[in-house]
Amino acid sequence: MTDTFQSKDIPIIDFSLFETNQSLCVQQIKLACENLGFFYLKNHGFNEKDVEETFHRIKLYFDQSHEEKLNYKINEHYFGYIDLRQEVLDFKTQKIGDHKESFNFSKFDDNDDPLAQILPPLFNEKKSLFSSLSKKCHQLCLKILQTLAIALEIPQSEGGKHWFEPKHSYDLKSGDCLRVIHYPPTVVNNDQEDIRAGSHSDYGSLTVLFQKDIGGLEILPHNSTEWVPVPIISNCVVINVADCLQFWSKGLFKSIKHRVVFRKDTRNLDRYSIAYFFHAGSDVVLDRIPSKLIPQEDDDNTKYITAGEYLQNKLNASYQKVY
Repeated sequence: MTDTFQSKDIPIIDFSLFETNQSLCVQQIKLACENLGFFYLKNHGFNEKDVEETFHRIKLYFDQSHEEKLNYKINEHYFGYIDLRQEVLDFKTQKIGDHKESFNFSKFDDNDDPLAQILPPLFNEKKSLFSSLSKKCHQLCLKILQTLAIALEIPQSEGGKHWFEPKHSYDLKSGDCLRVIHYPPTVVNNDQEDIRAGSHSDYGSLTVLFQKDIGGLEILPHNSTEWVPVPIISNCVVINVADCLQFWSKGLFKSIKHRVVFRKDTRNLDRYSIAYFFHAGSDVVLDRIPSKLIPQEDDDNTKYITAGEYLQNKLNASYQKVY
């Protein structure tokens, strides 16, 4: 990757190939994950009307009073409302928190678990909408992991293309999170205020991102010093590899830095996005992936951590004044 990398170089992958030409789909996703770690996906299976309705509902939610939103503030499990400036993604260099507010949904339980997350009324009224989106994002990520398992040539005796799936089951306790985000406008003109979300990489295995109307997402390709915009492309979602999968694959699949900035022409406009953070189960041990394509440098004395431990180390550094 060089400094000449441009937005047009971000791969656009037609996911209908998963059904019609799986070998080509595997090849394209493998290359995207090895070389950049970011790509667009079209024909992804999401209903555009449902996505539009979700964006409408989250706008209504963030338009509420600050006091109302604080009634459902983030809890010890990192689910709930996150206030403006509360999260610090670029904690090494940021002087103040990110210019955004968000709401984290836990995974949805169809069995009316009494310990399930209590949602604000505006979300609870459309709980089925958010539940469906959460589960469809999860299913999409499982299919992407299938393509990576095929690309890694994991032996059938070890699980083959399904090797990753039981480790990412929706029923497992995990860090999976559907997050809705609001980036308010700003009129302040200084370097700090040019950043809506600080430079960071995501923590899990994969992320699914929905963008709408207002851009601002930028990526920093490997071996590059120039930030590259990730424009909104109609009917596409953005997929990126996250840190845990990069760690697990010993760097074969790339998790890269990205951020959200105020563009001069949109700094006075609200920006909304939806992200699904896809994680392995918290108790899943991040041990060797049985693939000849991944270096097997560990020995019998190697101590592995779990996906939950890996995530907690990341979260501990990212939030300030959480409770």
